[in-house]
Amino acid sequence: MTSLTGVTADLYLNKVAGTWRWGFAASTTTPGFEVNDLGFQKRVDLISAAAALGRRWTKPGRLFRQGYAYLTFDPSWNYDGDAIQRDVGAFGYMQLRNFWSVNWTAKYKAPVLDDRLTRGGPLAATPHAWYGSGELTSDTRKHMSWYAFASYSGDDAGGWLVNVLPQLTLRPNAALFLSVGPGYVTGRFSAQYVTRHRDSMATLGSRYVFAELRERSAYVTLRANATFSPVLSFELYAQPFTFSGAYDSYKELRARRTYSFDQYGRDNGSTITPGDTTVCGSAGPNRCLGVDPDGAGPAAEFALYRPDFRTRAFKVKAVARWEYRPGSTIFLVWTQSRSGYVPYDGTFDMQRDLATDLFRDRPTNVLLLKVSYWLSR
Repeated sequence: MTSLTGVTADLYLNKVAGTWRWGFAASTTTPGFEVNDLGFQKRVDLISAAAALGRRWTKPGRLFRQGYAYLTFDPSWNYDGDAIQRDVGAFGYMQLRNFWSVNWTAKYKAPVLDDRLTRGGPLAATPHAWYGSGELTSDTRKHMSWYAFASYSGDDAGGWLVNVLPQLTLRPNAALFLSVGPGYVTGRFSAQYVTRHRDSMATLGSRYVFAELRERSAYVTLRANATFSPVLSFELYAQPFTFSGAYDSYKELRARRTYSFDQYGRDNGSTITPGDTTVCGSAGPNRCLGVDPDGAGPAAEFALYRPDFRTRAFKVKAVARWEYRPGSTIFLVWTQSRSGYVPYDGTFDMQRDLATDLFRDRPTNVLLLKVSYWLSR
């Protein structure tokens, strides 16, 4: 195939005035629609709908100055007619009388079919899942304000994810802005895709291998803006970041259209041996696992290379701006980026990754000078 032809379309009908608001939406993207040359395309083969009902409060009351609350329903299907999403949710916002604000979101995800879990293999299913988040922002008119965000998601297969982000902002005067926001994410995914191993002895024709994934990440976002005069300003952005992924409890999908698995070393007489020289050669136990998927059965052993990893990165951007005459500006920009990647190691250590190893990585520096001149009569 050398060409693709497809269609994408959206339809919206919303009531955007009055106390009560509602909306309906529908969209479709056919399997042949392809625009990746123009930008990022998340997925095709999708038919989705949405409905929302909400109420807004615009007059200050005893508890809050303004706010809104909505209920939502978001079903989706693929072009085979399989239901791939059935979410019911609610979200809201309030600005309190002291000018603090609160945002919240809650969502329930009903079990559906998953046409992507096996990366092109048979359909699987999804478990019951849920999500909740909250945000609290203090009065941003003050010289010092803060923001806090926290979220939790989970499912009835044992997966969960926690995300925490506090942020402090300082505005000592109209010319200076400073903010710092450390973030931390940790969680466990009950079934993360690892690889596909072709095996005619497997029920599905291939063994779709998954594992439980423990992920942890930490970062700090720093921002500073300074205005020295109406024509001279400076901006700084910096973010160190680290992430680790550790895999265990390797298993394979048991049957189509399910979320059930046979775990190696536990089910059907299967065994798993770190560094099995029969299939791993000299790779060693830290890099390779030998898997016998059916114990004493006829299926052949195969090598499973550990996908564990950790990565780190540091990015800095500084911009000085000088308007040397009305409409004419000089920009001096400096950026530095450095990163490191360690395979087969899913350990998490913030002191090691953010304070020691990060600054041993070789940096890439870019210095850019941009001059513009306004031509006028």
